[in-house]
Amino acid sequence: MQEKFPQMKRQIEKAEKILLIAHRKPDGDTLGSCIALKYAIAEQGKEVTMACIDEIPERYSYMPDIHNFIKEFDFRDYDLLIVCDAGASYMTSYHEVYPDIFDGDVPVINIDHHASNDNFGSLNIVDSNSASTTMMVYNFFKSAGYSFTPVIATALLTGIYNDTGSFMHQNTTPETLKIAGDLLAKGGRTVDVSRNLFNTTPVSTLKLWGRVLDNLKINSEGVAMSVVTEKDFKECDAEMDELSGAVDFINCVPETKFTVLLHEDEKGNVKGSFRTRNEDVDLEEIASKFGGGGHKKAAGFTLPGKLEKETKWKIIPAHDKRQHRSLSDFNQETNKD
Repeated sequence: MQEKFPQMKRQIEKAEKILLIAHRKPDGDTLGSCIALKYAIAEQGKEVTMACIDEIPERYSYMPDIHNFIKEFDFRDYDLLIVCDAGASYMTSYHEVYPDIFDGDVPVINIDHHASNDNFGSLNIVDSNSASTTMMVYNFFKSAGYSFTPVIATALLTGIYNDTGSFMHQNTTPETLKIAGDLLAKGGRTVDVSRNLFNTTPVSTLKLWGRVLDNLKINSEGVAMSVVTEKDFKECDAEMDELSGAVDFINCVPETKFTVLLHEDEKGNVKGSFRTRNEDVDLEEIASKFGGGGHKKAAGFTLPGKLEKETKWKIIPAHDKRQHRSLSDFNQETNKD
């Protein structure tokens, strides 16, 4: 992977106008990568713009320029596109607006750490062993000789904190901690990152997570599952991004194989998130059956549709449980009268 860094540096040097693209429903890794690259590339005398098709969550407002992402653009106005942390081309959603954006008219650098990546770029720098894309960006900066300012260090730490769950996920390696330590030494604001990502929780989020816990079930196969409907979001006055981190929280249930969190979005889709701590479970394979992808221990999917609750009941007489009957049998007898 790192052998491609010189090619990335040459393409940046060759370009004058560069567009950085974050994936839809942006998280700390895609945003941290874009912010860090934006500041580093601008130092090289280039004109840099950032784009994301969705709104940026307020919890990332501690990073400068976070509200300067644009939604619409003419990609042919740019000499180079750099897509950060998109596990597949459709994860940007810009292919729906600009069907030919990845057809090769403008060079595309695809830098990412998801095993599901479909190598949609003209230059693909994909490392599924990396805990985050910001770790890859860090290594690129070291290779290219770019400097690390406190702003850049904080942006890169944001991605690492986000994708390792504040260093609690199993993708936290000695290299992860080494890079995080170096970024801290370079002025990275871990206080800002941890407070905004993990230690600031609005009432609406607490209510929404309450619904997640209330709906939590564990089946006979050891799978923990919960659901959140569009109605739940509305009743809790919560935004979609406030569900972030909930699946990791319920994944703490002991002696479960893996965790599934399903939720409806405002566009008529059902989104599924998977997490596991077990080595013998491959969630990427499971998610792929639903058209999704991700990593072995963290994956997801999106399907058009709605969630529908299905409940079965039976009648158990108070004094003779041996005579219990199903509700369907009761209904059948009632219909005969």
